[in-house]
Amino acid sequence: MMGFASSTHPTSFNFFRGDDWMQEPCRSCDEKEKDKGGCRCQAYLLADDMYATDPVCSKSPNHHVIEEAIASARNSALTENEKPLIFRNSKNSRLLS
Repeated sequence: MMGFASSTHPTSFNFFRGDDWMQEPCRSCDEKEKDKGGCRCQAYLLADDMYATDPVCSKSPNHHVIEEAIASARNSALTENEKPLIFRNSKNSRLLS
């Protein structure tokens, strides 16, 4: 029995293999072999274009979206009922036990 992806869209997931699909700045970037052009889902979500440079990349023309989200998160004040997020480490774990 064939799965949904292989039976209905056999080439959809293979389109982004390699670097022929990449636009600039990805196409000429010296990091493209490491990051493979970034995440297509993030590009689609944040730039509304699955072919766009991943906005997480500092070379992306849409990187400002990430910078704005980080700034917004840093500037948002906690309400009186919210507690700050504390990452667990060995010291914090001992305090919580």
